[in-house]
Amino acid sequence: MNILFADTTTNDLVVAVIRERDVVSVVVRDADRRHSELLCAEIDRVLTQAGVAFADLDAYACAIGPGSFTGIRIGVSTVKGYQTAIPRPYIAINCLQAIACSEQCGSRKSAVIDAGNGYYFADYAHGVAPTLIGYDDERAVAAGRGSASRYFDGAVSLVRKRFAQGDFDSELDPLYIRRSQAEENRK
Repeated sequence: MNILFADTTTNDLVVAVIRERDVVSVVVRDADRRHSELLCAEIDRVLTQAGVAFADLDAYACAIGPGSFTGIRIGVSTVKGYQTAIPRPYIAINCLQAIACSEQCGSRKSAVIDAGNGYYFADYAHGVAPTLIGYDDERAVAAGRGSASRYFDGAVSLVRKRFAQGDFDSELDPLYIRRSQAEENRK
């Protein structure tokens, strides 16, 4: 099993080649809104380090959100482009579920991601539709939180589980919780 994983939903850029028992190659870096400049080169680097060609991949895994509106679009569209050239099944990863599965969250079942402008993206249990809550919401205090580098282990766990079960997505649909900043400013 060779799965290419990409997460561009936060300031972090995470790209990895995941196998059944290990992560062969991984890049984690602060992209500081430069995901579109860095992503393809980092994908090339992790594939080269892992000794894996696109033809050797068994699936593409991509974080679909919630997170940065532009970041989500960059990751999803890049992975879709690779899938068009070399078709492989998709595994879409919900970042809030990855946080809830992450060891850094312990036994917590809820998760939040900073959405900026005084809000968090929040999920209080698996299967519950993610929502937007204020920074002052008391429920956010006990929730697990993090950037892509902090919940990477949870994402890897979900990717492996879904691949083993043959639980693939027919499409990579971005998970947007709110409208883009440009749309909100148009009101």
